Amino acid sequence: MKKFIIASAAFLFCSLAFAQVKNYVGIARQKYSDAQIKFLEDFRDKLQNRGYNSYAEYVDSYLKGGFGSAFVYVDKDGQNYIVTNRHVVSQAASVSLEFEKDDGSLAKYDNLYVLVTDDDIDLAILRFENNANYFKRGLSFYAGKVYDGQDVVSAGFPGLGDEPVWQFGKGSVTNSAARIKDLIDPAISTVIQHSAQIDAGNSGGPLLVASKSAATGYDVIGVNTWKAVGRDATNFSIPAALALKLIERSKKPLDDKAFKAERQEKFKAVLSEPNSDYTALVKFISYDMAAQKGMDCFEEIFKHGATKVKNRVAAEFAMNPIEGLRYAVAHDLYGKMSGEGLDEKLSNLVWEKESGVYRIASVQGTDGEKKSKPKAKKSGKDDGEAEKKSGDKKSKVSWQGFEAPYTISIDGGALFPLGKDDAKVDLDAGVVVNLEIVPFDRNFGGIFEFEHRKIGGESLNIFGVGAVARLPLCFGLFTISPKAGAGLKIAFGNVRDFQIFADLGLMTTFDFGSSFFRPGVEVGCRGTTDTLHFSDISSSTLRLRHADFYAKVVLGFKL
Repeated sequence: MKKFIIASAAFLFCSLAFAQVKNYVGIARQKYSDAQIKFLEDFRDKLQNRGYNSYAEYVDSYLKGGFGSAFVYVDKDGQNYIVTNRHVVSQAASVSLEFEKDDGSLAKYDNLYVLVTDDDIDLAILRFENNANYFKRGLSFYAGKVYDGQDVVSAGFPGLGDEPVWQFGKGSVTNSAARIKDLIDPAISTVIQHSAQIDAGNSGGPLLVASKSAATGYDVIGVNTWKAVGRDATNFSIPAALALKLIERSKKPLDDKAFKAERQEKFKAVLSEPNSDYTALVKFISYDMAAQKGMDCFEEIFKHGATKVKNRVAAEFAMNPIEGLRYAVAHDLYGKMSGEGLDEKLSNLVWEKESGVYRIASVQGTDGEKKSKPKAKKSGKDDGEAEKKSGDKKSKVSWQGFEAPYTISIDGGALFPLGKDDAKVDLDAGVVVNLEIVPFDRNFGGIFEFEHRKIGGESLNIFGVGAVARLPLCFGLFTISPKAGAGLKIAFGNVRDFQIFADLGLMTTFDFGSSFFRPGVEVGCRGTTDTLHFSDISSSTLRLRHADFYAKVVLGFKL
């Protein structure tokens, strides 16, 4: 009986602590501005029009909005701060914060703003609108030493069926000081590896340890940020001391001039690092620059980039399209900054303050310049290294996907009869010119066609319309499109001709670096039925069925 009472009391204590912790951990949702929404919608439509349908779906999903976790910290002066990950609020014009009450209802706060972020550590600090202080207390930070085997608890709102659901999961510290460069530069800090349950949506939530002195029964030991893919219960948190340090820094911000100079020096140091690559530059790319240049850089990588770079950008894009664009722009900038004259190139960078951090907004004098290639690294291991000549050629002819070769084209060429028709009427070679328009989709379009040829000694000018279907297969420098078309044409004069035709062809267009012009060639076979009405002396009608080989030059334009 005594054991039962003790166990019940322990359960009651945990339940009370659980409820108290939950009162200070919320669901963070970033809100986009009208301009951001318009950009994302336009970007999605451009991706669809250019054949990147799966990537357009990622943007569409991103537009619907995601969520992460965040928690409240109240300093000794009563000031309220909200701690979360930078990537949870990376594009936020404002942030909403929701707290789930015991009865299941939500207490919601709108229009929080991003006070400061740290790109090196993936942390963000938020404040309530008008710096309001709604909370008298919050979670407290752990001041002790973290050790292996220490019991920890993760708290947050991971998604279940696309909706955030409270989760309080126990585990232990499995590596108190993990040095993982891909997460945080070990020169800045180690990270806490642990086995407490983490799922998508936990980002920004606290990692907790039991504390008798804390009002909630728990102290924050870390900020949950990453989950290892392909391994069980391998999760990572940013040490709580770094979050507290960022809060203190926000209270005493650096002089703008000194802060900008510090960021410029960090950027130069990254470029000067022998083993650096383009991924180290991502944190310096502003979201405005990603919006302005991201699409062009994204396409350049997917047409001509190394497979390793392409895969990395694609993976980042799938998780967060805007971050994917930042990676694409970083790769482009890495190429431009490589080589001689680094100091002069650095002077061309335009910096802007964004979410409390200086980032690169543009590069003066580079529009229209040919992209310089990154330096080759001796180690040969970095994503951003220059491709060897043989490897570069291979990447340019590798399969790139389905991409529209043009939006409108003018095609001209010749028709060559494949023998006489079934009525033994002489058919001369003809000239054919058509205008092809693909208004909505990469696969289907309409054509307006003119044909001039002699049939049985009579010269005919034949006009008509038709439809065409194509399957554009992009290989970087060129696109191959199997095509099928059909239409109706008519000619008036001494001989009236009503014609039905059907085509099977193969078109190849080439990308020579222009963003809008795609020249090419097309060959194929055409089957035709002509109904000819002669009215010179006595009216008569003749029906011909014949086949032609055609060859055309294609002048395509991407609008």
